[in-house]
Order: sequence, then C-alpha cells, then structure tokens
Amino acid sequence: MARLAVATAAAALGATLLGAQATAHDRVWRGEAIYYSNDLAGETMACGGKYRPRKMVAAHRKLPCGTEVRVKNRANGRVVTVTIKDRGPFGDKKTIVDVSRRAARKLRFYDDGRTKIRMTVVHG
Repeated sequence: MARLAVATAAAALGATLLGAQATAHDRVWRGEAIYYSNDLAGETMACGGKYRPRKMVAAHRKLPCGTEVRVKNRANGRVVTVTIKDRGPFGDKKTIVDVSRRAARKLRFYDDGRTKIRMTVVHG
C-alpha cells in the first residue's frame, strides 16, 4: 500500500519511482529569439549540414541536435516548429534561440531582429 502511495505521489509530481528528473519535454523556456544572418548561408552547422535560410532550423546552446521545438512569438501569437541544428546563440543570456530567416519571417519578427518568445520541446 505504501508503494502505491509513493507511486501516486511521484506520478503527480511528474517523476518516476527511479527518481528521474523532469525531461526536456517538460521544459518551457521564456526569453528572446534572434535570427541567423544571411551572411551565414552555406556555412557548416554544428550538427552537420549547411545553413539554409529557407529551412526551419534553429540554434540552441544545450538541446540535442535534431530536437524539434515549438517557438511562439509572445508579441503576436505566431507559432513555428524548428529543428535544432546548431549551437548558440552565445550573446546575452536572455537570447535563448537563434532561428533561420524563414522561421523569423513566419514568426513576423524579421524586420525587428528579435522578439520575446516561449519555447517548448515537441520531439527530441
């Protein structure tokens, strides 16, 4: 009976009996997004492949390569899904993701250069 109570409490907290921490899937990030310079087109990305401004890709400091994240522009509610293919951004701490030109256009912040966002892991 005690084991069931522990299992129920662990499930309520989103944990397991093995004491696993919350995964990246449970994480929500709030911060700012910027977009890659067009000058980087054709450059090799940290996860392999070349940067293509028309692809839905992004850079994040720690998420594994290939992780898909949902990025929501908090100013206008626009949402895109991008795949982490590179490392960065390495400027200030409030900038948490660097998206491709196409993603910035879909989020409608291309002309502004940066925007406040909410980011969650979709798959990875």
